[in-house]
Amino acid sequence: MRYKGFLIVGIMCLIGNSCAYYNTFYNAKTDYNSAMESKKNSPNQKAPPNLLNKVIEKCGKVIKYYPKSRWVDDAIMLMGKAYLEKGEYDKALRKFEELCIYYPKSPFVEEARYLIGVTYLQREDYNLAIGSFNEVLRMKKGKFEDASSFRIIETYYKKNDFNNLLLVGKDFDSSYSKSPYLPRALLLIGNTYMEQGNLEDATKTLRKARSTARKIEDKNDIDEKYAVALIKKGNIDEGLTILKNLSERSTFQERTAVLTFEIVNAYLQDNNVENALKELENYVSLYPTGSYSAEAFYRKGLIYEEKMGDAESAISTYDKALKLNPKEDIYALAAKRSSVLKEIKKYKEELTNPDSSTDLPKTHFLLAEVYLFDKENIDTALIEYRHILYNFPEDTLVPKAAVAIAWVYENERQDSIEAINMYKFIMKQFPGTEYFLVAAEAIERLGGERGKRSEGEGENGGVSNDEIRNQNDEEMKNSETPMNEGNTEEKNDVKQKQ
Repeated sequence: MRYKGFLIVGIMCLIGNSCAYYNTFYNAKTDYNSAMESKKNSPNQKAPPNLLNKVIEKCGKVIKYYPKSRWVDDAIMLMGKAYLEKGEYDKALRKFEELCIYYPKSPFVEEARYLIGVTYLQREDYNLAIGSFNEVLRMKKGKFEDASSFRIIETYYKKNDFNNLLLVGKDFDSSYSKSPYLPRALLLIGNTYMEQGNLEDATKTLRKARSTARKIEDKNDIDEKYAVALIKKGNIDEGLTILKNLSERSTFQERTAVLTFEIVNAYLQDNNVENALKELENYVSLYPTGSYSAEAFYRKGLIYEEKMGDAESAISTYDKALKLNPKEDIYALAAKRSSVLKEIKKYKEELTNPDSSTDLPKTHFLLAEVYLFDKENIDTALIEYRHILYNFPEDTLVPKAAVAIAWVYENERQDSIEAINMYKFIMKQFPGTEYFLVAAEAIERLGGERGKRSEGEGENGGVSNDEIRNQNDEEMKNSETPMNEGNTEEKNDVKQKQ
């Protein structure tokens, strides 16, 4: 009787231990599933860290306290997945590799190899990712074969390796026609064609992707890109209809913003500035704060500046964007545009209403620098530099302005003839100076004859003062920003130069 009692107690203890580690793992798995469900319904598509931490903690207990249990490989795999979701890639890799090394007969080995590739992909180690996915394909087990093939396409897309993407993509289309990854694969192929400017194949591929998509998120993403392809192809009304339908169904601010910006781009392609502004205004009325509202204001500023020539409204709108906590890249762009327009406005006002303290040549020079390097308006910069050459020929900034003109022709316009002519002008006008040496070296570099005058040249080398004046007059005539003959400029030039 005593022996039977010990046996029953022993069996109960074993059952108790088994229940303990199973319950621990079961709870970890329940937490993981809850985290994934929350991720699916989250605007930022991220799983709650607190749930993932619980998963890691419980899996760790199974591994530490029950190392001989049948659930250890399950716990290692789940732990790796939780680390992957948290973005702790090194820890995730260690767990997946641990499973492959110490549990080679585990049914999770193929998945672990696949997730190693996914982790490398998330970490942007693209070559290692492709190697891992190819290793899964060589296993020929089938369960993660199409997923690995799709991930190879995705990796090539992120690498901008479009030739290999299209090669692998065509094989995927023929080999995995029933795969749930086919719509996403076709989406990436269609995007690739679009980025290459092949709009015919882009719309054809994306149309096929639409017909194969079953998941709502796949349908929405594919419809968006299909609409963009149509718009780029010139079917603006059809594309806008699709984008507006998607926008009306959208419930997330980020998604609505992306669609709004695509709609705005479509209107701008159609030169419909009024409707483009209305779309942005509607968005900020729905979402008056946040980083996407900041981007909407930045885009409004660009329209005012580039499409309407309204510098005042552009500056005001850029400054509004800066107050709304924009993303880092939008902040930098809005700050630069606002600063540049304010500088232009300041210099233009000084030139329009000069007083005894105004250094006109310097102001023209600074304005030219802003146009060339900040606003990247080469034609207007050349006008300002040349204005110094023929209106202030004795000023110390003349050689700098001449070098700047030569630099523009050499580096921006790739016009070596005009560049050599200006360098020759510098050599004739400023012998024995550092500018002479710079010009001589440039002429030699460009293949001209160092310091030697060609037949028919003016006494200043490749170009005379009169020729500079005539060339400047001609460029001013063709420019959007006319300049008065004197040293002042019209007030409304500020708007016209944008």
